[in-house]
Amino acid sequence: MTTNMDVFERSIQKAGRWIDDLERYMGWENPHQTYEALGVVLHVLRDRIPVHQAVAFGAQLPLLLRGLYFQNWDVSKNPEKYRHARDFLAHVRDGLAEHRLEFVPEERLVEGVVAVISQRISEGEYASLRRSLPAEVRRYFGEVSIAPQPRKRWITEERAWDKFSS
Repeated sequence: MTTNMDVFERSIQKAGRWIDDLERYMGWENPHQTYEALGVVLHVLRDRIPVHQAVAFGAQLPLLLRGLYFQNWDVSKNPEKYRHARDFLAHVRDGLAEHRLEFVPEERLVEGVVAVISQRISEGEYASLRRSLPAEVRRYFGEVSIAPQPRKRWITEERAWDKFSS
């Protein structure tokens, strides 16, 4: 008997694309290391932004990465109140040390994770995430320009009543 577990297979594929993108950016060939490093930056980001923004951002992550993102989250301690990029990077450096990844250049890792995030979540969510960060940290998050989307018509050009008139 075979069980169809499409939701898990799709989640593995989606998370794999995030990890592959970050691996390419960092020039690594170790998915486990990449997964751990991605988790470090996601946790530091999650802990710095307001809770409502952290939840909205987490909802955009693939299921497997969402679990990593929310792992060990203590909402009562969020958001952390530092404003400087050096503090953000220090938190990343501490997280890397906890995972025995001290050799990873934290600034390059942050840039890589941001590059992946900017390609993988909606422009609106990315812009909202960026706005919720202090100015110095925001510099890692490039500007986004959200072009207005054309309004969709709920009725086709051929009017419904045109079909019945003769």
